[in-house]
Amino acid sequence: MMRLLFGFIVLAGLAICAALIANLPGQVSFSVSGYILETRTAVLAGASFAVFLMCLAFAGLAQFLWHLPARLRAERRETQRRDGEAALAKALMALARGDAASAKGATRLARQKLPHQALPRLMAAQAALLDGRHADAEADYRAMLRREATLEQKTLGLEGLYYMARGAAVADMETAGTYALQVLELAPKTLWALDGLMAMAVQIGDWSAAQDWMRQWSRVLNGAGKRAQIRRRRAVLWLAEAQSLLATQDPGDQLAARKRAEQAIKQDPEFYAAAALAARLQARGGDLKKAHATLRQAWTRAPHPEITEAWLDCYNDQPLATRQRAAVSFIGKHKSHIEAQILRARIALDGERWRQAKTWLEPHASQAHPEGETLMERRLCLLLAEAETGLDDAQQAQHWRECARRAPAEAGWMSAGLRLDSWQAICPVTGKLDEVSWQSPFETAPKAAALMAPTAALALS
Repeated sequence: MMRLLFGFIVLAGLAICAALIANLPGQVSFSVSGYILETRTAVLAGASFAVFLMCLAFAGLAQFLWHLPARLRAERRETQRRDGEAALAKALMALARGDAASAKGATRLARQKLPHQALPRLMAAQAALLDGRHADAEADYRAMLRREATLEQKTLGLEGLYYMARGAAVADMETAGTYALQVLELAPKTLWALDGLMAMAVQIGDWSAAQDWMRQWSRVLNGAGKRAQIRRRRAVLWLAEAQSLLATQDPGDQLAARKRAEQAIKQDPEFYAAAALAARLQARGGDLKKAHATLRQAWTRAPHPEITEAWLDCYNDQPLATRQRAAVSFIGKHKSHIEAQILRARIALDGERWRQAKTWLEPHASQAHPEGETLMERRLCLLLAEAETGLDDAQQAQHWRECARRAPAEAGWMSAGLRLDSWQAICPVTGKLDEVSWQSPFETAPKAAALMAPTAALALS
């Protein structure tokens, strides 16, 4: 609409100029080499205007021809860019579905179309990893470190080499640390490098270095929830150190481990693994009252299976009556919670009070499968089977064992699709710090160890 209006205004202006020129009065005479030329003023003005318009047209044509090669080159580059991006999209989809051959072809086309970008070469390295060609992947990553490469390309290449060294069959920690340090020389605020060096320090037990990297990491960290993330990371380091100190039989190390676990709870009161370990160490040291208080504080926030296990361990050597009274005091307002009932049932089973244990567990059993569907946790079924066995009801005990066999696996300490016996600071699959969490096996999917793409590269894609 605006173009139509502009064209109408231009035509109207030309018509007005033509009318004004046609109505000009008088004549004009020229004397050139003895010749006298006479013409009307309107004709001379019209001819001058026409010559002016022709000059403008020739100037526009010359400008168009002058810029035509540049425009053709720009269109060619744009076409290459579109084709390269389409090839990258195909490569990403091929990597997602595990098709190494298609990913290899798509990345080759992307590198041809986008020769000066880092992402096609990075995708080629990922395709090579998927296909098991680790040497080709390493060559692609090293090609990103050439002298004329940009800072972003160099950091991506070093990140890829770092993850290759960490994900090798025999992890090369020294080489991986070298790559992370090189990245920090180029970009001192690279979070993944600081996090990786912190994780490696934890893995080798260098706690002073871990704290140093932690301080640098906390200075670089930004965004919402920064304070909570820093407190959580401190708690993870304290608990990891406590676990390492328990490996020795030195009484001094045992006491230090207890202090570290207590420091972890102060940093993150909802860190149930830290509360459980601190309470066990407090009870082992003869301070059962403090262990009870530590577990009660965590239990009040939310009843958790890890807290249940820790409480039973702490009171394992106490008489049955003492444990029952302590359990009533411990459960508090969470009397109807399934964890509270499981705790009381397990105490009853230890004292061979089978019917009492069944009484605690049956309400949750009837709620779990109101229409005959087995949706109960496996541990609840096994406890009911134990109670029925004690009551000499073999048929019902077999029923609950069958329910346990069909029941879905309960939640536990999971990391990268792997179930662990206890909390660990380092994920055994990826080597990353603080990736172990309490969740159901169906809430997490296994991660392919060969495909540990740099985080910045995924952002580019």
